[in-house]
Amino acid sequence: MENSKGNEDGYSEECRDFYLAALRLCSFKLEKISNETVKKLHELKTKYSFGEKEEAKSNEPKTPEKSNPAEEIRRLNSAKNWSETPKFRLSLSSNFPPEMPPVACLKGLIGNCSKPFEKQLTESDVKSNQCRLSLNKIDVQNAVNPLLKEEDDPTEGIPVKVYDSNGKEYPMTFITWCSKIHVLKEGWINFCNDHGLVAYQDFVTLWVFRNKKTGGLCFVITSRRLEVFEAIKRRKLN
Repeated sequence: MENSKGNEDGYSEECRDFYLAALRLCSFKLEKISNETVKKLHELKTKYSFGEKEEAKSNEPKTPEKSNPAEEIRRLNSAKNWSETPKFRLSLSSNFPPEMPPVACLKGLIGNCSKPFEKQLTESDVKSNQCRLSLNKIDVQNAVNPLLKEEDDPTEGIPVKVYDSNGKEYPMTFITWCSKIHVLKEGWINFCNDHGLVAYQDFVTLWVFRNKKTGGLCFVITSRRLEVFEAIKRRKLN
């Protein structure tokens, strides 16, 4: 191939630009980006944006970027400044999902909706003989309880519809055991198997909402995988 102006190593300038753009997109997962950039990505209907905006410190050198997700999660959990953190901040990672579930087929059906919260799956969540997803008590208090109606009794079990990112429906039951253990059961094992979920590596993000047409209680669950092979201790927010 005859080289033209702007060619290097046999690649045209246009091809090199595409190659660099692809590398840039692949690096988003581990790259720190500003909240302003996150907002712009949301406006472009990006489902997930990754990054963490750190406070500027004029008299300190920049902290080198960490390439290990597990180390990054530990760093975020040990951060001292939580005073400006939103109540529903995802303390397990630097993931910033959209406030509304990113499921196209649910457009127009989502009524009152919680803000998203995230959970790292444990071995008990993915065991076939357990058949339930346990939920953190604080998340239930903040996201589920405000949407319950007077006739809803979690101790007896509340039928719910759970949707994945493609809008596939999984009937489940939300139930509270012994006043302190909150789970989604029955259809959870089908959801788990369909998405090949793995303990510790998979992090699920949940939204809870009321269906505008039926009034039913619904959940949306999406997942993402990180190179993490141990349980990450979750820090409680004030």
